[in-house]
Amino acid sequence: MLDERPFNSCLVQDELSIENREYWFSCKQKKFLHNIDTFYYSVKLQQDFTSDSTDPAVLAFRKYFDTQYEVLEGTPGLTRQLHYSADADPLNILPYTYGKYYNVWLEYPEFFDIILARKVPKAPDGIGSLTCEGIVQIRSFYLWLYGVEEAFRRSYEVLKGVLQHFSLTIDFVQENRVDYCWHTNYFANPARFFTLENFYKMRVDRYKDANFHTAKVGSEDYEVDYIALGRRSGKCFIRIYLKSKEVIQEGYKAFFLRTWLFHGLINRYDLYVYESAYRKASWEYITVARLEFYVEYGVDGQVKAQCEDMVRQYHESGRVSDPMLRLADALTPQLNLVVNVEYQTMRRSTKSYCLVPIKDNSRYGEAQRIYDYFNNHKIIIDYLTHDTFRLVEKNSDVNKSRRDYCPFWAALRRCRQVDLTAMPDELKLRREYNRRMNGERVKEQMINKAVTYGIYLKGINEDSIEDDCMLPIMMLNDNDVKRAKRYKRKRLQQFSPDEFASAAAPDVLNDFDVQFIERSTGCIYDTPVQAQRQGGKENDSENEGSDGDGNDTLPCT
Repeated sequence: MLDERPFNSCLVQDELSIENREYWFSCKQKKFLHNIDTFYYSVKLQQDFTSDSTDPAVLAFRKYFDTQYEVLEGTPGLTRQLHYSADADPLNILPYTYGKYYNVWLEYPEFFDIILARKVPKAPDGIGSLTCEGIVQIRSFYLWLYGVEEAFRRSYEVLKGVLQHFSLTIDFVQENRVDYCWHTNYFANPARFFTLENFYKMRVDRYKDANFHTAKVGSEDYEVDYIALGRRSGKCFIRIYLKSKEVIQEGYKAFFLRTWLFHGLINRYDLYVYESAYRKASWEYITVARLEFYVEYGVDGQVKAQCEDMVRQYHESGRVSDPMLRLADALTPQLNLVVNVEYQTMRRSTKSYCLVPIKDNSRYGEAQRIYDYFNNHKIIIDYLTHDTFRLVEKNSDVNKSRRDYCPFWAALRRCRQVDLTAMPDELKLRREYNRRMNGERVKEQMINKAVTYGIYLKGINEDSIEDDCMLPIMMLNDNDVKRAKRYKRKRLQQFSPDEFASAAAPDVLNDFDVQFIERSTGCIYDTPVQAQRQGGKENDSENEGSDGDGNDTLPCT
């Protein structure tokens, strides 16, 4: 379905066929996508974890991790792993802490973290402990792939395996932090809706102040990219912000782009622009990407030349000018911006919820509270979006609290509140897409750094980009290789075995076959280190395998 509001005034309307217009620009209007974006849960153990505990399992647990962290502190850069089961992937032991007491940090790469305390304070009455002994933090990527219930179940199985390895027993589990979010393309212009005056006329809540943040767009316009109510550490923290901007700038949630396309929040044109900006790690680059879109798919040759000139100006200056913005608006549609409305709820608030026994979850034993909480999802959402914070019509009733919801808020509350999961085929596509986009972003950064490295070594030069990219490889020495090997071992442990079990692009990798030829002798080497070392033996007075101009040794494909 084409959204004619931003589409009618751009040149591409006249240049593309009906079929191509439908292909590039169709999407679902005023679409909402709801999910739990962050989920932490706390774990209470039956054993005594206070400082004077004599429990043998607790003492063995402390001794093991005291030894592990002594090794980590004594050898910076070293990584350690916990092999808690022969049938399960190991967990990384990280040198981090959480809060005041949680100082054993176990990571299941990219999916969730298990954070345990070695010691906890006693309760005021001297009986038992004051706090839970563990917290599990499930990351957004896992929750959007599998849904909150399946993500909890999988993480809980790993948690139980770790605790059983140390002969520790779970007493009960409870929610710690839950973030409810709604992604939407409802607004053609979010800045117009979320003006300071409009927002204060529509909001109904008990918060005293709101924090607004705006960003410049050119020299005469602006965008409202962040609104917050409450404190992050409070009972409920509310944020309304440009999610699409956060994804581009933060650079670690590329899977959202594929998810939004799949559910119709953005179209293929939006995806083209967002992907280009994501690789550059620049929100400003969306204007340049719109011009590049016209260069690739537009018709008018003179206009294409003008776009190419504007793109060149951006790469020279690093700034988006007003003429660039005006030209992009004249040629291509405005993007579908994805806004996120998010409630961050903490245990201080959720512990007072009176959960309705919708299902009998007693079969889950110590985890019953979590499943009761999941079953009350709709009731909790209704409470948050009405009693905690809501947006209402302007000037429809003297008593603001009696006013009806504004159309945007009414549509948000009608959004389906189901556990969002991806089908197996789509799950694979999202995983591969996330991996490919992050790889392309790293490639972009690597090329930029290689060019900078060449300038540091050779000064101002006009060498080819191929020479710049090969220079860091050719300059490797034995110590560099040793450091790189240690770093690679460390990085291998930081990626999920499920996500990186095989090559992402085997056809490309199979075609990549490089050898190194010594120009002066014609010798062929398998690795750049071997070539550099042999070159150093040939000419000790030169720069170990290079004649100073970088022409002694070259790659041959």
